[in-house]
Amino acid sequence: METKTEKIEKTTDLTYLMELSDGNKTFVKEMINLFLSENPEEIRAFEKGIAEKNYKGIKTVAHKLRSTIPFIGLDKVIEKEVAEIEALASEMGDIKEIESRFLKIKSACEKAYIELNPVSSVIS
Repeated sequence: METKTEKIEKTTDLTYLMELSDGNKTFVKEMINLFLSENPEEIRAFEKGIAEKNYKGIKTVAHKLRSTIPFIGLDKVIEKEVAEIEALASEMGDIKEIESRFLKIKSACEKAYIELNPVSSVIS
């Protein structure tokens, strides 16, 4: 019987964070925990901003997200969408365009939570 091994593609990449920390595991754990606690709030703020068509709020959240996602390598996955949302919000662009890009961001963040929760608990 042949078994098929499915390659699971990771969403996160902690290379930058490891380099930045210079081997300080406490710092790495703190940054991961910061993402795990703050990102869900950012996602909720995005959803609220989209629902209310609050372009200023959407732009603010997108800008903040752009500065935090590189720490866990999410910039390689969703940087383009975050930047496009920030630009669209600045121009008060089509809310449907913002929402479609947001769905990819939310999905990537949810995958990151799943990947990072176990990592956070094993780093000592």
